This record gives sequence, C-alpha cells and structure tokens, in this order.
Amino acid sequence: MQTIVRTTGTGTGPQYHQRGRIGHRHQPGSKGEEKKTPPTTRKRNDFLTGRLLPVASDYYVVNQENDTDTNVTTREAFDYLYRSATNYAALLGVALPFPKRRRSSHPRLDIVRLYEVMENLLPECVNLELVQGRLTFCLYRFHKWPDYELLWLPLEFTGRLSAPVRRIVLEFIRRFARHHRMSDLTDTYYYEMTDTYMECRFDDPDEYTPADRQRLIRLAESYANGKIARLFKRMKGRAFCTGLEEKLEACRPELKSERQLLELVREGMPLMGKGVPCIMDYQYDWISEQEPDFMPALLESQIALAYSTDDEITRDMTSIFSTDMQEAYNLTPVSTMLLTPETDHIFNMDDFPERFADWFNRFVYHATNKI
Repeated sequence: MQTIVRTTGTGTGPQYHQRGRIGHRHQPGSKGEEKKTPPTTRKRNDFLTGRLLPVASDYYVVNQENDTDTNVTTREAFDYLYRSATNYAALLGVALPFPKRRRSSHPRLDIVRLYEVMENLLPECVNLELVQGRLTFCLYRFHKWPDYELLWLPLEFTGRLSAPVRRIVLEFIRRFARHHRMSDLTDTYYYEMTDTYMECRFDDPDEYTPADRQRLIRLAESYANGKIARLFKRMKGRAFCTGLEEKLEACRPELKSERQLLELVREGMPLMGKGVPCIMDYQYDWISEQEPDFMPALLESQIALAYSTDDEITRDMTSIFSTDMQEAYNLTPVSTMLLTPETDHIFNMDDFPERFADWFNRFVYHATNKI
C-alpha cells in the first residue's frame, strides 16, 4: 500500500485544501502566508495568456519491474473511487454531495474534488492509497497513545528474581515479544548510531576516566557478543519452560513484589495468542513520502526488548531518538480501512493499542522499581 497525492512540505489532498503535516500533528498553529506585493509594472506576461490547471492533469507511478510509467489518474480510477464513495455514503445513510453529471475533462481534477468531498463528509481522516496499482480511499483514525514515549521492555530485572519466577517471566516475555514482532534494541537504527558514537568517545581522553572507559567497553562488548547478546538471542530461540499457563497458576512466590509481578503477567496473557492483534499491525505512515528528508520513528524501534532502561547505551539511544524527533515524527498506532464498491460495514476501531500501552507501562514500572 503506497500513499499518494503528496506534495513535498505539505499534506494530503488538493493543494487548496491541505491538511498540515508534522506541524499539524504535534505543533498546532502555523504562520500564515506572507502577502506578496504586486509588481508596479503592468507589463503583460506570455504565460498569463493560457489556462492554468490547479493541479497536474495526470499522476504517474513507476513500475519497478519494467521501469515504465503508469497513469493512475484515469477515468476508470475516478469511477472506482466514485462507486466506493457512493457505496460508503449509503452505508452511513447520507447522500454523497458530489454532482453526478458534472465531470471535468481531466480525471485528476474530479479525483481531487471527490477527495475533498470525502474529507469534509467523514469524521475519519482520509488518504488516497495506491493498492495493487489502483487508487483507493483509506480511512484512518489515531489511537490514544503516549506520544514520544519509548516502550522498551527490560530484561535485566529478571536476574533478581527467584529461579521459578524467573523462568515463568522470561518465557512470558519471549512469547509476548514473538507475538508482537518485537525485536531487541541491537536491531534498531538507534543502536547503530550509539555504537558508532561510543567508539568515537572511547578515543577521547577527556570524555571518561580510565575506569569508566573500561566499564563502558565491557558493556559494549556484552551488547555485541557477551552476556546481553546471548540473552537477546535466547529470546528468539527455545522456551525457558513448558506449560507456561499451568506453571503460572501453580507458582506461589514468597516475596510480595514477585506475586504482584506474576499478577501483571496474568493480565498480560490476554494481550497475546490466537485471535489477538499484533501491535505492529497498527503502524501506518499517514504522511509518507517516497524520499523523505528525515525518516519517521517506526513502531519497531519504539516498542522493543531492552536489557536495561538506564545504562549508558540506552541513555544514548534515548538521546538520539529525542534529537531525531526534533526534525522528524514518530508513528503511533492507527486503525485503517480501505473502501471498495463492495464495502459492507462502516469504519470501526478497537481499543487494543490503548490496553497494550496501559499494561506495558505498569509492567515496566513494577519491573524496574519494585523488583
């Protein structure tokens, strides 16, 4: 699915009715356009004698297989969008406020006008997507999500648990991470940046004392091929215990903190398994560009396994993330729906991301502060 109708530095939709991009999402308000002073001369310009269209008449996409351009703003494309919009308006019990007989000689103009009608008619946000080579309306709505917050699940605390509880918790985390396609931090762009940055600082005699430098070198080696690397690898491998559900119900630890931790594990069990959504499936870049100046922070880097949330490496990674977000934006869970002429239900969204974030933060807080 490829989002189109994009203009660099603007949002989606017709050029005279654009939804703002990063500024609209996180920084409400923007400066108005400066009023240009008309030229003092009245000299006629040749380019003013022709008729100017508000948008280009056609939109082409490149076929990667044979390197040819394909026009996707055809009359057939508009008819498909129009039938999809009419069908969905009927499901809502309203008439589509679009003239039936009024058609432009340029299909792109009709598509832009229809897009504006849908954007003003529906409570959801609307994008035009290229799906299997065909323009399709995509409705989307944002979930409530802790903005600019990293949901990194640490593993270091498990070393302080009693043996039976440790095996249960590690197996739960292993299954939870696998269900939600959570990678560890060493698979992210932020770790690569931190690793390079630390190597440069190791050569600076004024950055660390010799003792601190040795400590950080050992930490970096552990992440690369030591204890931490082996633990991350094990989380992708064999189980820590069998019969997780039975062992979880039978385990009765003496420490109150461990009993509360297992209670949180029980709360987290319904967040994975057959028929349960994967949090990564809610990722949707509503302002995607083919060649963006800055890449957004994907859910894969915001929701991940960590060894610690407070060592030198994770602190550097957090700092890099914060710096990047000053120039880019982070993706948060979004529910989407593609419209077709055969769509038979209206847009609906669940509350799974909200429940996921609420449980995740409570689990990490208890693990890092109570264990």
